[in-house]
Amino acid sequence: MASNRKHVNVGRFFQEEPFKSKRTGRGSSVPVHNRNSHGAGLQGQYQAVLNQYEHIEKDRPTPITEDIGIYVEILSEAGCKLPLDSLDNRDFKLRAHKLQGDREVATVFIPEARRAAFLKKVRQYLDPRKDGKPTKDGEVFPKNHTLLDSISEIKLANLQSFWTDPDEFYPEDLNAKFWWEIWLKETSNRNASEIAIQLSERLNATLSNTSLTFFNTVVFLIHCSANDLKKAPELIGNLEELRKAKETPNPIVESSPVEQAQWAENIAQRIQISEEATCAVSILDTGVNYTHALLQHVCSEEYSVSWDPDWPNYDNCNHFAPYNDHGSLQAGLAAFGNLMEIVLHDEPIHLSHILESARILPPVGENEPRLYGAITVGAAYKLETDRPNFNRVYSLAVTSDHERESGQPSSWSAEIDKFCSGMEDGHRRLFVVSAGNNRNVQPSPDYWDQACLAEIEDPAQAWNALTVGAYTEMTTNDDPRLVGWSPFASPGDVAPSSRSSVNWRWKKHAPLKPEVVAEGGNKLLSPDKTEVSTEDVVSLLTTSGRTEGQLFERNGDTSAACALISRQAAILRSEYPNLWPETIRGLIVHSSEWTPRMMERFVLLSGMHSPKIAKENLLRTVGYGVPSLQKARYSTDNALTLVAEGELQPFTMKDGATASTDPKLNKMKLYQLPWPQESLCQLPLETEVKLRVTLSYFIEPNPGRRGYRSRYSYQSHGLRFETIRPRQELDNFRAYINGLVELEEYDGPEGDNDGWFLGSQLRTRGSIHSDTWIGTVRDLLDMHTIAIFPVGGWWKYRTAEDRWKNEVKFSLLVSIETPEQEIDIYSEVESLVNISIET
Repeated sequence: MASNRKHVNVGRFFQEEPFKSKRTGRGSSVPVHNRNSHGAGLQGQYQAVLNQYEHIEKDRPTPITEDIGIYVEILSEAGCKLPLDSLDNRDFKLRAHKLQGDREVATVFIPEARRAAFLKKVRQYLDPRKDGKPTKDGEVFPKNHTLLDSISEIKLANLQSFWTDPDEFYPEDLNAKFWWEIWLKETSNRNASEIAIQLSERLNATLSNTSLTFFNTVVFLIHCSANDLKKAPELIGNLEELRKAKETPNPIVESSPVEQAQWAENIAQRIQISEEATCAVSILDTGVNYTHALLQHVCSEEYSVSWDPDWPNYDNCNHFAPYNDHGSLQAGLAAFGNLMEIVLHDEPIHLSHILESARILPPVGENEPRLYGAITVGAAYKLETDRPNFNRVYSLAVTSDHERESGQPSSWSAEIDKFCSGMEDGHRRLFVVSAGNNRNVQPSPDYWDQACLAEIEDPAQAWNALTVGAYTEMTTNDDPRLVGWSPFASPGDVAPSSRSSVNWRWKKHAPLKPEVVAEGGNKLLSPDKTEVSTEDVVSLLTTSGRTEGQLFERNGDTSAACALISRQAAILRSEYPNLWPETIRGLIVHSSEWTPRMMERFVLLSGMHSPKIAKENLLRTVGYGVPSLQKARYSTDNALTLVAEGELQPFTMKDGATASTDPKLNKMKLYQLPWPQESLCQLPLETEVKLRVTLSYFIEPNPGRRGYRSRYSYQSHGLRFETIRPRQELDNFRAYINGLVELEEYDGPEGDNDGWFLGSQLRTRGSIHSDTWIGTVRDLLDMHTIAIFPVGGWWKYRTAEDRWKNEVKFSLLVSIETPEQEIDIYSEVESLVNISIET
């Protein structure tokens, strides 16, 4: 049976058609109030706000911006959503949005010229006879009832109203100075940088020289106290959010010898690097020691940069300065994999990629806490300037140990998303990020539960990045000093130090993270089960940061897993240099499978929760499982992968549309794939087979925390896939997907949609969607058509200006897997593709 066959390109097998969604969202119910008492109460609260504002206005200094008005804080009724669209129009400007328990809180700017608009809405609400709308029962719905009935309280905003980090992180000492992220809305008549400079001067504060831009929002760092900053709402009308700036994460790795230095000589003699290697793993860390006996073959000073030109490219080991070789530990795994797998044999070591090093952590102390995304991306740009034509895999195993994001985008994760999307320069990138490590593993509770409680760290919530958690197969303890110590985690299970997104507070809107897991080593449990220890015997072997002496070191946890997946991605980019970054990311997820131990966990979870919750917990702990480099890289006779890279313009504007009109959904693509009908029919029709579909694309981020729904969503757009069902006619399938398809006597989709593990609801989180169907050959014969169609995002609103004109790229991966019998589905599909090319 033939193996190692290149995947089949089926990108030409589609037709495009106009599209309208048939899916309708379910809005939250608005509570019913006594109209007179509720309206009068809100009227009184708003009048009190105006009175307070007028008192403040008497002593207010000269404003900085021309937009002058009132910031108010609007609280929803318990369990009710605020109609955000009604709070962002010509009368109101929505600036911030957050959750406070079971209530939504909106911070709204009301221009002085529109301060009477809210009172007018209340009067219309109180007198429905004039402006109300009659119902079928003859009653009159008061105007503005959806807005006003959803509001429980309205009050004058204060500085804390703009705070979108969790409340417990708001500074207790109001006089303590620290770095704040200050998010400013771009204005049409003033540059945001000028406003920030003027604000810092008025507050006698320090302004960082680093800023980030996200569409119409600019983020600055300002150093001052809460008491200093409380004057800002009086001075500027474009304040959106406040967050605490990130403190510099600084991974510390314990040093311990692993193997003798002479191994390096044996390994070095066997390294063979392709002369055409134009792919690199670009390690963003503490720097790589390119003079190391092994690393000098894959990295060099030419391929190394530092964010700060005054920093050395890596730390030298001596007794008089701090020494952090985390970047070199990552380098060994990213280049060679687990070195224990190659030190014990004498076979050649073929490499198709090299390493680049970008130092983003300082040699002494910590970075000035400026925006960490700017440092990460700025260092990456330095590499691209030197070698613009390289295919890169960016590898980041540096994370923040602050868990306050809880799935929400940060300036760091959003900057990575923007960098990957290529929206600014047309160059899309592949980023691999570690999920972060649980630094407080306890010996008593189940380590699975500990992983569920330990939230994934910033910036691993980035939508476009491939986030990597850790699992382990390492359970051997042959160290005579550790007699009686046993492996803590079972083989095939989540690694004890891994983190998850199970308990993210925003997981309803957040992607499924991590997407995959890789070997991260294990821990040992003491004989009396009171201590957990990290030891060499259950760690991975890698290079140290030393030039002589201890050349090898151990590495583990999600850092090691991140390096291993980065290596796999680089191998794939070398194998398929013309495939898009979205496709490489998709192939890694597409090839992943849960281990038997993970499926045992799923059975246990199913006994405690509903199937949906059990599946989501599995996904948010170990992702889609462990990638298979062999499957990601090659098809075989009986395991075929089809690859389609496509483009789509998700939104459109009708001719003659007014300036107040929002764009509409535009096009969908229908892939009618070459299907191995004849080969499949050689099998008994009841034979069990497997179909897997993965859709991968990048989004443009909108990181302002004004709510992740409707036009305030984080993602610019979304895409979805649906597969035709067994015994479903094509016209019925199109009518099921597309609201523009009219079909007489259509009364719902034909066929049976059973067999999918996740289903069309659970698999749609984030920007990569993957699902597996298991069924019979009889059913698979009909499942040759897949629809790719758009859903909403912030591009779909006039406030996104001309973003609706953008086309987006996506990658569709489809695999068919049959039992290992003498059947060749690959050759039949390859022949069908070749015929289509000829004709």
